[in-house]
Amino acid sequence: MSSLQDFKLEDLDVNNMGVWPTPVKAVFGAIVFILVVVGGYVLFVSDDEDALAAAKNTERELKQSFETKQRKAVHLDAYRDQMKRIQNSFESLLKQLPQSSEVPGLVDEISYAITGAGLELDNISLKGEIAKEIYFEEPLDIIISGGYHQIAEFVSRVSNMPRIVTLHDFEISNTGREVFGTEGEMMLKMTITAKTYRYDEGGEVQQ
Repeated sequence: MSSLQDFKLEDLDVNNMGVWPTPVKAVFGAIVFILVVVGGYVLFVSDDEDALAAAKNTERELKQSFETKQRKAVHLDAYRDQMKRIQNSFESLLKQLPQSSEVPGLVDEISYAITGAGLELDNISLKGEIAKEIYFEEPLDIIISGGYHQIAEFVSRVSNMPRIVTLHDFEISNTGREVFGTEGEMMLKMTITAKTYRYDEGGEVQQ
C-alpha cells in the first residue's frame, strides 16, 4: 500500500497498521485522540462539573444562612429588649385578670357601674367557669333597664375598670315606659353577658 491512490478501505489490516498510508494513519490517530478526549471528559470532567455545581449551591445556601444569622446577631440586643417588653406587657395583662377569690368582688364592681350609670339592675348571676386553653372564662348574665345614654355610660364604666371585663351577646328591647325624670326618652331593657378571665397559672385546665 505504497500509494494512497491505490488504497482501498477493505485493504486495511488492523494487525499490520505499520503499512497503512501516512494520511490514513493521521486520520485514524485524530479519530482515536478525539475518542480519548471525549471519553475522558464524560468519565471525569462531567462528574466534576456536577460536583462543582452542587458545591456552589451548598456555598450559596451556607452564605444565605450565615447572612441571616449575622443579621440576627447584630440585632440580638434589640430582640432581647423586645422580648423583655413583651414579657412585661404580658405580666401586666395577667395582673388585670382576677383570681378566683376576686370574682365576687368583681361582681360588686359591675353592680356599682350599673348603679353609677343610673340603671336599674334586674338581674346579675354567675354562670360558672369555662376552661379555655390557658385561662378560665367567667361569664355573668346581666339584665339592666334604663335610657340609651345611661346604657352607654355603663359600657364606658366597664371599659375603664382596672380588671379585664368584656361584653358580649347583648339584646335591647323597648319596655314601653319612659325613663324617670325625663320627657320622651323611652326605658330600654338590655340583656348582656359580661365575661371576666382568670389565668391558669397552676395548669388546672390541662388537669
